[in-house]
Amino acid sequence: MGTGETRSDERAFEYLQAIALFNAGEYFAAHEALESLWRRAVGTERLFYQGLIQAAVALHHFRRGNLRGARRLVERALARLADVPTPFRGLNVADFAEQLRRFFEDPARAPVPRLVLAPPTGRT
Repeated sequence: MGTGETRSDERAFEYLQAIALFNAGEYFAAHEALESLWRRAVGTERLFYQGLIQAAVALHHFRRGNLRGARRLVERALARLADVPTPFRGLNVADFAEQLRRFFEDPARAPVPRLVLAPPTGRT
């Protein structure tokens, strides 16, 4: 296996780990894991990670009672994610953005947003 493949595998592992943290409600830890990926990303991939980071931090702020900060960050996250095609990195970005929007419109009724990846298609 070449060095490029090793890095790719490491990034895939980090991505899956960040998703698991996010879905477990460990938003600050998810933010840290995603930030590592964001630092190495360019273009659309960078926007994608930045949107996910901002979503994680928004939910972290929400949980801590900082509604103003949470709403400000969720607006930034939605703006970033709007520029990312769906699907991207296995995530239905449009669906995730809609989950996020609904949650912040009515957190008492809407489920907490989750990062759900499409099952692998077997394509390389």
